[in-house]
Amino acid sequence: MTYTDEPGFYKEGEFGIRIENLLILQKDPNVEGFLSFENVTKVPYCRNLINTKFLTPFDVEYINQYHEEVRGLLAPLLGEDEIALKYLERETAPLE
Repeated sequence: MTYTDEPGFYKEGEFGIRIENLLILQKDPNVEGFLSFENVTKVPYCRNLINTKFLTPFDVEYINQYHEEVRGLLAPLLGEDEIALKYLERETAPLE
């Protein structure tokens, strides 16, 4: 089954931001009898919208692993496009 996850922040009368991820519900590969989500959206999160002081170490590690996966999947598809590769490397670099 497919779902969307759309967390967001809205400041009344000023602006709003939202991240949309497409998720697939599946049997958890690590825990029998449990379900888990696979994130099938493969686009880097905008680093300008991430403030790590509000993230837990778990959150930072999750984002870093997600970006590593995105980089691994997309880099081969970009071929020799140096501009796109530099963008991908910059946007998927580990959060500090």
